[in-house]
Amino acid sequence: MASLVSLFEPLSNSKAIVVIRDSSFGMPAIQSIHLVGLTVLLAVMLVLNLRLAGLSLTHWSLPSIERQLRAWALGAIALVIGSGTLMFLGNPAKYLASAPFLFKMTALGLAVICQFGALRRFFTSDPGVRRRAINVAVAGLLLTLWFSVGWAGRAIAFV
Repeated sequence: MASLVSLFEPLSNSKAIVVIRDSSFGMPAIQSIHLVGLTVLLAVMLVLNLRLAGLSLTHWSLPSIERQLRAWALGAIALVIGSGTLMFLGNPAKYLASAPFLFKMTALGLAVICQFGALRRFFTSDPGVRRRAINVAVAGLLLTLWFSVGWAGRAIAFV
């Protein structure tokens, strides 16, 4: 862990990060942006996965909903990762020593890989061609991963 901390030390001590970290409003503003991004991202994922499970918006096709929400999802991910990076660089030693942070990063990586990679075909094809139990299981897995990111992020402040 010490080698990772030393890797991020020069960035952590850069003028821009020091100004953000040491000002009264810098870090709260970044955290607010992070929470807005996370809220939008979770809302998009909730809508998509509830539709996949057949629990909402059943009168709309899943590929149509996915196309409409893609820009929102990508924008929210950019906000979350950008603001999260700034928060991390404010105190990398603290975050790298935090079990909830490490869990959050793992869950985020798995959620992104599953949602936008391995399981992408579930959202770009008609869910009616698969058994409902498979759709519900995939939606449940993805929602668990996405909400684990949020819950672990909240736990960082307490552990």
